[in-house]
Amino acid sequence: MDTSEGLSRPATSVDVARHAGVSRSTVSNILNGNDARFPERTRQRVLDAARELQYRPSLAARSLVSGRSDTVVVLIPNTTFGSNLQDAVDQMMAGTSKFGGNVIVRFAGSTPDATIHAITALRPLAVVDFGVLSRAERAPIEEFGTIIVPSLTATSNVESDGGIGRIQAEALLENGRRPLWFAALADARLDPYGPRRYLALRDYCEGVGLPEPRHLEVPLKLEGAIAALRPIVDEMIPAGIACYNDDVAVAILSAARELGASVPDRLAIVGVDHTALGQLWSPRLTTVDTDFRGMVRGLAHDLSVRLGNEQASDAPPARHFTLVHGDTA
Repeated sequence: MDTSEGLSRPATSVDVARHAGVSRSTVSNILNGNDARFPERTRQRVLDAARELQYRPSLAARSLVSGRSDTVVVLIPNTTFGSNLQDAVDQMMAGTSKFGGNVIVRFAGSTPDATIHAITALRPLAVVDFGVLSRAERAPIEEFGTIIVPSLTATSNVESDGGIGRIQAEALLENGRRPLWFAALADARLDPYGPRRYLALRDYCEGVGLPEPRHLEVPLKLEGAIAALRPIVDEMIPAGIACYNDDVAVAILSAARELGASVPDRLAIVGVDHTALGQLWSPRLTTVDTDFRGMVRGLAHDLSVRLGNEQASDAPPARHFTLVHGDTA
């Protein structure tokens, strides 16, 4: 084996081949997993040489050969990048690092076509979709051989809210039936999950014989929140408000305080995200917690199964959303 050292540039497959005393094609086959026909001694020599030279395969070269890169795209809605979402992305980057290549974060484009074009231009190995792509929008991306997780079955629906609407509704109705409202964020760009959560709440109300929930948009400013809440308060009957997230819920709590509406007797309120701010408020916010770590572990496992690195699990799907009892419902 040639033991030349002191390279002043990143090692190439040619350097590894020379160091191991084999051909470049042998190096390529072994490092890409096509090593069954090679003796164990040869495989080990190549692996040792690659490690000693700190060789890193060229992602660009792999992309040219395979037609796709080793990139894993974490696709998130075009929304504010809060701490929970940051944690989810960090966990996904850690969970997918074993697949090699780069993990990049991509915000959804201004239109579905813009999102699809941006992703297909990258020709990524996989896309981890945090609720951006519909079933129809997945098709042109998957045609390039890109894997998208979470996987969809014939009966699954990417438009689902994961059970959040049901959890909120049951908490709001725990102390008696009352009309329900859905409080969305006034800036629709920052409210990517709102429409599906409203639909889930509507379906729940239909199932239990309640009137269709009404919809209000709440800006994150006190004056605007008061204006949005006033019609509910003026009705003078108890109401339950399922909020898009904890920020909206705290805005409503602030407005309720200014309008003299008691919580939870007059207004029951449930948020989503289990943020520190909601737990510091008085009364303490009832909210829905998201198990981002568990969700990301599931997505990473799904991706690993799709790549053939692990066996599919027979365990039932984990529940990633749970109610955190506070004093507002």
